[in-house]
Amino acid sequence: MASKLQNRWQWSVWILLALLLNGCAMPVYTGPIFQGQSPSPAAPLPDQTAQSSPADLGTNRLLLIGTDGNLYTADPDGQRSLALTQDASPTRLYSQPTWSPTGERIAWTRIDDSRGHLVIARPDGGVESDTELPFPPFYYAWNSGGDRLAYLSNWTVQDAPTLALRLLDMTGPQPILSTIATGQPLYFSWAPTGDFLLTHIGNAEVGISSLQGRSTLLSRRSGNFAAPQWLADPTLLAYTVIDGGEQQMVVGNLRSGQVQNLANFRGVLGFSISPDGHRLAYTDSGGGQGMNSFGPLVVLDVRSAEFRQLSSQPVIAFFWSPDGASLLYMAAEVEAGVNALRLAVWDGQATTDLGRYRPSATFLSQYLRFADQYGQSAAYWSPDSRAVLFAGRNESGENGIWVIPADGSPAQRVARGVYAAWSRR
Repeated sequence: MASKLQNRWQWSVWILLALLLNGCAMPVYTGPIFQGQSPSPAAPLPDQTAQSSPADLGTNRLLLIGTDGNLYTADPDGQRSLALTQDASPTRLYSQPTWSPTGERIAWTRIDDSRGHLVIARPDGGVESDTELPFPPFYYAWNSGGDRLAYLSNWTVQDAPTLALRLLDMTGPQPILSTIATGQPLYFSWAPTGDFLLTHIGNAEVGISSLQGRSTLLSRRSGNFAAPQWLADPTLLAYTVIDGGEQQMVVGNLRSGQVQNLANFRGVLGFSISPDGHRLAYTDSGGGQGMNSFGPLVVLDVRSAEFRQLSSQPVIAFFWSPDGASLLYMAAEVEAGVNALRLAVWDGQATTDLGRYRPSATFLSQYLRFADQYGQSAAYWSPDSRAVLFAGRNESGENGIWVIPADGSPAQRVARGVYAAWSRR
C-alpha cells in the first residue's frame, strides 16, 4: 500500500501536470525557428548545409520539432540548420523524429488526415522510404546498426483494440514489415547485437522475441514497472519479478541462467542502468500518476551494493550520460505558485543545479511521461557528455530549445521548438 507521502505526491503530480500543460503549451509561432534567421513561414530555411557531407549532418546535430510543426536539424549552437519538412499544417502532422544510432538515418511519423506514414530519411533530408500504415507509429527505436527499426502503434486482434510491436527491416533490397508481438501495455528494449528484443507485455509477461516473432518467456509475473532494459553486455537483461510476494528489480544472465536481485521495491519502479552496467538509478512511486517515474531518486552502485539518494523531491525523468559518468534528472517542484522541473546533474560525487524549467506540452506528455523507454532510443545528452537538452520555458519566461552545459554554465537558447534530441555520435 502506498504511504501517505506517496498519496500526497499522487495528487500533487496531477495538479503539477495540469498546471505545466496549461502554462507551457506554446502558441503557434510564425517567425524564424532558429535564432537570427527570418525566412517567411512558407519558405525553406537558408541553406547552410551545402558544404556539409551527409556524415557531418548526422554527427553532433540536434533533431527538433519546430513551433510551426515542421522537423529540422541544426548544429548545437542553432547554426547550419536544415528543414527536413516544410508543409506541416492542421491536416498534415509530423511527430516522433528519431535518430538512428549511426546518424545515417532519421525516422518520423507523418499523419495526413487519418492516414499514418512511416518516413525514413537521410540526415540531408532525402527520403529513402515512405510507407503508409494502418495505424500511425507513436514510438520508434533503432537497432545498434541503424538498419532495423522497431516501432509501437495501435493495432487490432480479432477486432479487439490493442498495441503492436512491429519491425521495419532494411537489410535487404526492399524494406520488409512484420509484426513481432501484440498486447497492452507494451514496452521493449533492443539487444546490443540488434537481433533480439526484450519485451514487457500486459504488465505481466517478460520475454525475448526474435526478429521472426518467436518468443521465449522469462517471467509470467513481472513487478509493477514499464520498460525493461538490455544491458551493453548482450548476456544481461534488467526487468522485475514478483518472488515470494516481493517485487524485485533483477538482472538475468542468459549465459549462466542465474537471476540476481538488485533491489526490492514496493510501488511502481522506474529505472535505468548506466551504460557500463555499474550503477542503477531508480524511483519507487505509489503509481497512478500518469508517469512511468515519480518518486525520490536513488542510485545503487552494483559493485559495492551502496545506495545513495539524490533527490527527496519526486523525480519524473533521469538519463545517464553517454560516458556513464553522470546522471541528468528532473525533479518536480511546486513552490510559491511556480510549477516547474528542477534540472540537475550528478557526476558520481557532487550535484550541479542547472535551473528550473517548464517543459513544453509535447516534451512532457509524449516523452517525459515515458522517460524510461525514451532514455533507450533518444539522446538528451551531447555525444561528449558535456551538455544536455531541454525543450520548454526558462524562469525568465523564454520558450525554446535549450542547450545547457552540465557544469552549470549559462544555458543557450538555440531554437524555438517544442522538442529536440541529440544525435548519438
